[in-house]
Amino acid sequence: MVIDSHVHLFFEESDPEEFFLGSARVGAAFFGKEKGESIDASQMYQQSIKILSDKDGSRIIKEMNKADIDMAILLPLDFWLKFPTSENRGISIKEKNEIYANVVETYPDRLKTYFGIDPRRKDAVAQLEHAMKHWEPVGLKIHPTAGFYPDDPVCYPLYKLASDYGLPILIHSGNEPAPMAVKYSHPMYIDTVAADFPETTIIIAHCGHGWWRQSIDFASMKPNLYVDFSGWQFVYTQNPDYFWKPLRMAIDILGPWRVLFGTDGSMLDVILSPKKWVKAVTAPNKTTSIPFSEREIEIFTEKAAEKLYSL
Repeated sequence: MVIDSHVHLFFEESDPEEFFLGSARVGAAFFGKEKGESIDASQMYQQSIKILSDKDGSRIIKEMNKADIDMAILLPLDFWLKFPTSENRGISIKEKNEIYANVVETYPDRLKTYFGIDPRRKDAVAQLEHAMKHWEPVGLKIHPTAGFYPDDPVCYPLYKLASDYGLPILIHSGNEPAPMAVKYSHPMYIDTVAADFPETTIIIAHCGHGWWRQSIDFASMKPNLYVDFSGWQFVYTQNPDYFWKPLRMAIDILGPWRVLFGTDGSMLDVILSPKKWVKAVTAPNKTTSIPFSEREIEIFTEKAAEKLYSL
């Protein structure tokens, strides 16, 4: 059994076009780096959205079946306040969360979802309250690269309500394409949240990417801090040990139960398919000499998420 603890649904108007174009620029640079030439980002965006578009969950289920992923945790993103004029061209965050909830209702045995929102929204608390009463999300998703620090006091009423409901809070940390700004997502700001809500599970998404040492170090002093290793396909394809070494250290220092596996699909699917990513992660001895026990990999890819979300 494999549980993917970090997945997104993308489709036309699900997110600002500026975000999609930024992601396309990253992909274009990745695929063109050997020749020192960059593919046209707009063209790549148009091609990718056709392949990755998934408003009803059918695509992700097909990919999960191919990869032998039994369950996935969906995470709605809210970037709209970064581009206040763009929201008129897309869907509201309320509608987006409801779409995610509807997808889970269609596949209740395969998918669960977080509630995602920018805490700066005046009705953020009311929207979370509504979600808890109508479709019971399994956590609260925050993405500070939209332009706020996770420990900004404006976030705390939302955190308080999530904490009251016993929800884990997953906060993005690390890399993000332009025009999003990574300075807001340094794990030291997440550490402050963990300090102020010591009884609430706080997850540092992506283990902070390049800030993985700091993420693990902070989590070593905050037992309520978890890390997920989603979105590491970029570095894995270039140097597998750049992924295996941080994972080994996270498991050694935090124990395997606070370390979660994720694909960060569907954007990363164009770099490495979920099937290939799961195959790689579940067979460390194929790509690294760094030792991992079968039990550690089982906890990382399944048991830790199963326990956290009472699946």
